[in-house]
Amino acid sequence: MASANDALTTPLVSVHKSLKAKMVPFGGWLMPVSYTSVLQEHKAVRETCGIFDVSHMGEVIVTGVRAGAFLQYLTINDISKLDDGSGQYSAMLHEHGGMIDDLIIYRLKSDKYLLCVNASNTAKDFAWIEKQAAKFGGVQVANESDQWSQLAVQGPNSAAAVEALIGAAELAQFRSLQYMDIMSIKLFGMVALVARTGYTGEHGYEIYLPNDLAEKTWTALMETQPRSGIQPIGLGARNTLRLEACYLLYGNDMNDDVSPLEAGIAWATRLTKGDFIGRSALVAQKEAGPKRSQFAFVMSDEGIPRSGMEIYRNDEKIGVVTSGSVLPTIGGAGGMALITRGKASLNDEVHVDIRGKRKLARFVQKPLYKAKVKG
Repeated sequence: MASANDALTTPLVSVHKSLKAKMVPFGGWLMPVSYTSVLQEHKAVRETCGIFDVSHMGEVIVTGVRAGAFLQYLTINDISKLDDGSGQYSAMLHEHGGMIDDLIIYRLKSDKYLLCVNASNTAKDFAWIEKQAAKFGGVQVANESDQWSQLAVQGPNSAAAVEALIGAAELAQFRSLQYMDIMSIKLFGMVALVARTGYTGEHGYEIYLPNDLAEKTWTALMETQPRSGIQPIGLGARNTLRLEACYLLYGNDMNDDVSPLEAGIAWATRLTKGDFIGRSALVAQKEAGPKRSQFAFVMSDEGIPRSGMEIYRNDEKIGVVTSGSVLPTIGGAGGMALITRGKASLNDEVHVDIRGKRKLARFVQKPLYKAKVKG
C-alpha cells in the first residue's frame, strides 16, 4: 500500500483537508476515511443524505461496432439485456474462474460502453481489457480514469440533493431513472453522467464529471444541506454501509482465486449466454459444487471480526472472515466469511478467533441490511 507521501490524490483533496478530514492511504490513493466519526456518518446516509468523493475509481471506455460482443465475451453477465442508458453489475474472470475484478458496465450507446472498475485494480484491469480487445478485434478501449472525477450521493434524500444539478429540460428523465440507469446531463456547460446506483444499500446516485468541475459540483451539492441534510462521508462509513448490505469488496471478499459462484454472485453469472472467459471453469465448478461458499454472520459475543480471522465449528477450522466490522444500523458486529463447502449451514453457531479468543457468532441470511435501492 502506498504511503501518504507517494499516494495519488483526487481533485477534491484540498476540500477534504479544509474540512479536517482524517486522510489515509487507500488503494494507492490518499482518501478521507472520516470527517466527524464513522458511526455518525453511517447514520446520516441511512437517515438523510451523504456525499462521497469516489474519484479514485477507474473509468474505462469501450467503443466500436463489436463493443457489445466483446463485453459479452469479457464479462460474466448478459450484455444483451442492456439498452442505451442502462447498466449492470458484472465481473471479469481468469480462465480458471478466479475474479480479476467486479465492475459496473453502462451502455451509453450501442457502440459505446462505460466500465467503472475498482481503484486498486484500474491498471491491472485496463491491461487485461486491452490485451483481450486486441485479440477480439473491432473494438477500441481507453483508460479515461485520470480525466474523470466521481461523486456518490447516497441516502433517502439523495434525489433532493442531485436535482440541484439537473436542468429543467432533463428533470423528467432524471426523475424516471430506474436502478442502474444512467443519463447524460449538462453540468456548468460541460457533459457529465448521472447513474442511479451506489455502494451503500440506499437510494443514491453516482456522478461522473470532468475533473475541473469537481469542487464546483461538490459545493453545489453541499448547498442543498438545508433541504437534503447532505454531509460529507468518508471511506470508513462507506465500508460499514456496504458491509451491512453484503456488497462485496475486492481484495477481501473476492480475489484472483475466488470464483463468482463462491463469492455469492451466481445471480450475475449467465452460464447460458454463450462462451465467455472463465465459463468452462465455472461450468465444471457448478457441476462438482463450489469448494467454498460466502456466508454472512453476526457476533453473539462481544468482539469485532476483521478480515483474515479464522472461523471454527466444533474446534475444526472451516473458513475465514473476509470482511468484518461493527454494524451500526442493526447493532453489534458481524460480517462475511468464506466457508468450506459442507462444513456449515444457515443459522449454525460458530466461533471467530479474535486475537486468540474464540468468540461466538451465528450464520444468518444475507443481506444483513435490506437494500432500499429500488424504491
